[in-house]
Amino acid sequence: MGTNFLIITYAIVWLGLMAYLGWIVLRMRGVRADVESARELLNERRGERAES
Repeated sequence: MGTNFLIITYAIVWLGLMAYLGWIVLRMRGVRADVESARELLNERRGERAES
């Protein structure tokens, strides 16, 4: 009985860790997209100043 408890606990901990890491990866993708959008906007504004 004790061994089953340890195996189940081990599996739950690993599943939780993998879910957490997956969540972090998804957040990083979102941040990268936001940074890229900000860079494009900044480049557009710099281009408008250079043309003026």
